[in-house]
Amino acid sequence: MSTVVLIGTVAMVVAIVGCFFIWRLDASRAEEVEHTAPPPRRDVPRVAGPSAQPKHLDS
Repeated sequence: MSTVVLIGTVAMVVAIVGCFFIWRLDASRAEEVEHTAPPPRRDVPRVAGPSAQPKHLDS
């Protein structure tokens, strides 16, 4: 019976430590992304394409 309690206790401790470790990695990644500057925006002039001629049913 004590073996079952020991295994259960170890499993819970490992789960709690693992969750904390994963949570901390996720939080550090979020901080890294938050502090990363976005790439500089290059304003590219938009070139208008050729205007389409209206279509007529008669022609």
